[in-house]
Amino acid sequence: MMIPLKQYAIPFKGLRIGKHHYQFEVDDRFFAAFEGSEIRKGEARVAVELDRGEAMLEVQTSLRGNATVDCDRCLEPCTLPLSFDGRLTVRFSEEADDYDGDILWITPAETELNLAQYIYESIVLSLPSRRVHANGPDGKPGCNPEMLKRFRTMTPESFDRMADRAEKRLGNNPEFEKLQQLKVTMNNHKKTK
Repeated sequence: MMIPLKQYAIPFKGLRIGKHHYQFEVDDRFFAAFEGSEIRKGEARVAVELDRGEAMLEVQTSLRGNATVDCDRCLEPCTLPLSFDGRLTVRFSEEADDYDGDILWITPAETELNLAQYIYESIVLSLPSRRVHANGPDGKPGCNPEMLKRFRTMTPESFDRMADRAEKRLGNNPEFEKLQQLKVTMNNHKKTK
């Protein structure tokens, strides 16, 4: 069931000049409303302080919660904390420009400010660039150990051993020639370091 994003709109027309406070809840349905969202599920509390001025709106946003995304290391679901504090300036113009991250232009005919997209982008920005499971109490990665075994890095020595075994087995095979070329390239790369 899709959640209507209208519930994240603040009707500002008719608000008196000054500060107004709002609270929003974000849950799994919120993220499902954004097509192609990398966030599988999550929850957050969003506190908004809207300062209504004569010619603009100032929006202070603070959000705290967590979101589940795919781990960059093991590809399993990984729950990460969310924390974001931001400021958005809303200006009025007959020619509404694109939102640039700090300033949102809307026409004077608008009567409400929908913060759904801003909240979603703030959550995405609050995620770390490297999204991995935290280490456990034993100091080992919290990732799926079976997946970690599959992603082990091959050392040049182990590659050489594999190439030698393949050479004995394959002889004059065209695929072996590609492997040999790769081995030469790796050895040349090692020498340039």
